[in-house]
Amino acid sequence: MTDKIKNGFTLIEILIATVLVLLLFAVMYGTFFSVSNTTARIQSRMKTSEVMFRFINKFSREVKCMIREEKDEMVFDSKTISFLTMTEKLPYPVRITYTVKKTSENFEKLLRKQEDLLNDYSFSFLVIDRCDSINFWFYLDGIWRVSIDKPEKVIAIGLEIHRDNEKFFFPVRIYGEVDEEKK
Repeated sequence: MTDKIKNGFTLIEILIATVLVLLLFAVMYGTFFSVSNTTARIQSRMKTSEVMFRFINKFSREVKCMIREEKDEMVFDSKTISFLTMTEKLPYPVRITYTVKKTSENFEKLLRKQEDLLNDYSFSFLVIDRCDSINFWFYLDGIWRVSIDKPEKVIAIGLEIHRDNEKFFFPVRIYGEVDEEKK
């Protein structure tokens, strides 16, 4: 009896190897695009978070350096605040106004306007957009309120943002003393 020596692969072995390689590539392809999509979403959220972080830092500096004015000069309500403040770049006060507006898609956006009072120059820009809601809150007499009638007594301002099923609240204390005579 003579044994035949096998040289090469059978057709069945080649087909099985090809199917296994194709399955491996399909799994790798799906994993690659899943990771790519997840990375893109994370990068988008990181960019949004960075923009939000920068804005909150600027907002905090402006509110902390607010100049207390007469009641008629300050505007504090849930959708608009306007006040004088000192910026680190200018040696004189500027008026800052934050306004919440509705968009056509029924979202809210926050606009910032800066008025240079000495040069009669102003500019506005979009700060945050596509939020479910944006509200300003005011702390006085130990309570956070959405509306007030005595803006000169406000101790802190809070910014509440609802976006993508998340709620953010950023409180900022106003430096400077509340005038005791106005209490």
